[in-house]
Parts: sequence; structure tokens; C-alpha cells
Amino acid sequence: MSRRLRATALFFLHLLRDLVGTLAARLRRSYRRTVLGEESLTVGVDIFPFFERMTGVGWYEWNLLARLPEVDPQVELRFYAHTFGAPDEPPPPLLPTTVRSRFRFHHMPRGFLLPVRPTMRLLRLIAEPALLFLDGNDVFFAPNFFVPRRHLAAVRSLVPTVHDLAFLRLPHTVQRETLDNLHRHFPGVLFAADALIAVSAATAGDLAGLAGVNPRRVHVIHEGVDPSLFAGGSNPPYGLPSRYLLFVSTLEPRKNVVNLLEGFARAVAQGYPGELLLVGRWGWHAEAAQQALERSPVRGRIRHLDYLAREALSDVMRGAEALVFPSLLEGFGLPVVEAMACGVPVIVSRASSLPEVAGEAGLYVDPASPAEIASAIMRLATDPLLRDCLSNAGRERAQRFRWEETARATAAVLRRAGGLPERFADAYRV
Repeated sequence: MSRRLRATALFFLHLLRDLVGTLAARLRRSYRRTVLGEESLTVGVDIFPFFERMTGVGWYEWNLLARLPEVDPQVELRFYAHTFGAPDEPPPPLLPTTVRSRFRFHHMPRGFLLPVRPTMRLLRLIAEPALLFLDGNDVFFAPNFFVPRRHLAAVRSLVPTVHDLAFLRLPHTVQRETLDNLHRHFPGVLFAADALIAVSAATAGDLAGLAGVNPRRVHVIHEGVDPSLFAGGSNPPYGLPSRYLLFVSTLEPRKNVVNLLEGFARAVAQGYPGELLLVGRWGWHAEAAQQALERSPVRGRIRHLDYLAREALSDVMRGAEALVFPSLLEGFGLPVVEAMACGVPVIVSRASSLPEVAGEAGLYVDPASPAEIASAIMRLATDPLLRDCLSNAGRERAQRFRWEETARATAAVLRRAGGLPERFADAYRV
């Protein structure tokens, strides 16, 4: 009993110290700004994407947050997800922490003396909003567009990133619950935002054309690519075929998997000797793609590898003959840039952001035409000069996508929203 009492008392002592320390830090920051004229920018950030298996939005956020304080020393980051954790909940995941970032997390100890669920509800209802309010952030950055309801107390000035508007352009490809939620909250976020970041000109165009947003409020900031992908050599995982095409993404309707499978089957019928690797989790409404996979006449030449960690995915990507990415809509298309960085030719849709990203380094197809997909596969398979040309052009283009530039432009938008003078250009397009 004494051990449980001590653990419970220490938990609340640490919480009280956090409250006092947060208030003291806010007062010190106010003094430095008001009396000493110091310029600084405190940015609250939603990091819930880090608490799931990382996909495009998560890696966008990770690479951006890791570099923001590097490119602008006046930026301080405050990460927000769950402030309190129950004894049986896992600890937070690894975060892109720097000397000017902080993540607050209070984990209840095992043997906590008070009833866990009622205490958690009380802490999340009272203590969590109080802590977020006392942080006094100048700007709240929402890399996944929405501000979780529990973080509203941390929001003073808002800058969200919009990745795509699939729910408006292709509503049949979006889960009903997500669709309803977006229609319900999207207008309010647009109204509250001091500025909007779009990861491509295609998304910026959709914001203007489909949502009626004034283009002057939107900053187009392209994403970057991991520099390690430019390194030569690879360690191909055991058991992969000698020749294969690669598709990387969550397998869901807007990724056009059914037409990809049909196009691959046609290419095999025309003599393509390799296999097709599908890398990614099955997503929402994947029944049609699953059925198409099982019924494919070349089922034995198609492998589904599910989700892969970054290191393994890089090795698989480097060994591919081409990335085939006939998506119906992409906000940016990070796998395309990553494949180009690896020197892998890309076959991409002539749609949304993909021509903007791949430029002259892409081989383009109509995503609705399996025949065009098959024709592009066969062109690459039978024309080594074309493969070399696209590989070299892809590497050259991928080198222009730099996360440091993404971070500089994002810092400029955040500084403007926080009332500080801009030090960088507030847009970045390759």
C-alpha cells in the first residue's frame, strides 16, 4: 500500500511541477519578448500521425519537424498527442526531437491508487486543457489538416496543411465516416486558418476550384526526399524475384489497384517476364482489389508484402525494374520522388499532382486504361535506353526536392501567422 501511495503521490507531484514550470516558462518568454525584445516563435504541433504505422502524412511531418528548428533557430516546437497515459498503455513512439522541441507525457504508474478511468477522464477534461492553454503557443501547426478536439485549447493562430481533396473530387473513394467528418469540419477549419499550406499546385488548385479558397491564402510547398536514398547499392531481401515491378501505398480505391492488376496481366500476356510486388496495407473498401488479385490470371506472379519498415522498403525499391503508380488522385506522391531518388523509372498517372512531381522523368498513362499501363510496362521492359534515360532524369529531378527547403518555406508561413517578420520565401516549388 505504501508503494502504491508513493507512486501515486509522485505522479501528481510531477504533474504539479509541470503546471508550475509551464506557467513560469510562459512568463519568462513574455519577459524576454516584451522587455528584451527577443524574437521567438512557439509552435504547437499535432503529432497523432506518429502513433500509427507511418505513411505519407506521417513521413511528411517527421521530416519537416526534424528540420524546422535547424533552418530557423527562433522556432520552438511543442508536440501534442495524448498528454496522459493509463498504466496499461504503451509509451509514446520515437519522435523527431531536437533541442528546441518538447513533448509532454504523464504516464500513470502501475499500482495507481485511484480508479484509473475516472481519474483519466478528469485529467483530460481539466488538466490537459489547462496545460495546453498555459503553453501559450503563438501558432498551431496541423500537418494532417484537422486540429483534434482535445488540442483546441492550444490553438491561437492556425496553419493547417492540406494534402488532397479526394473527398470533394472523388468522394466514392473515401470512407463514409471520413467523408461525413470532412464535410462537417472542413469549412470551419478553412475559416479559422490564418494560412493554408498545400503540398502541390494541384491541391492548391482544388482548394480554389472545389472549396472556393482565395489563392492568396494558400502557400504551395513541395515535399522533399530522404538524402540516404541517393546512396548507391542495396541489400535485396531474400526471396525476391530477379525482375519485378513495384507498387507502394495503402491499397484503397483511389490508388487504382484494380486497373494496375489488369494492366500487369496484359503485360504478362504480351511477354513481360517479371513479377509485381504490392507493398502496403489493405485499406478501406479494398474488396474489389482483393477479388481482382485472387482472380487474376497471373496470380502466381503477384506478391503482396503488406507494410514494410523504411529500411526494408528502400531495399525493395532499389531492386525494382520500375515503380508503377497509376493513382487516380495524389496530393503529392512521395513514393514517386523516392523511387526517382533510387534511380528507379516511374510509370505514373497523367492526373492530379503526379505530372507536377515527376516532370520529364515520368512515363505517363491514363489511369483508367489498363491497356496504356501494359504498354508502358512493355516499353520499359524492352527498351534499355529508355530505362536509363528515365533513371538518370529521375535522379536529377529528385535531387531538387529538399526537405530543408520545405522547412524554410513552412517556417516563413508560420512566422507570418505568428506576427514575426519573414526570413525565407513562403512557397517552394521544384
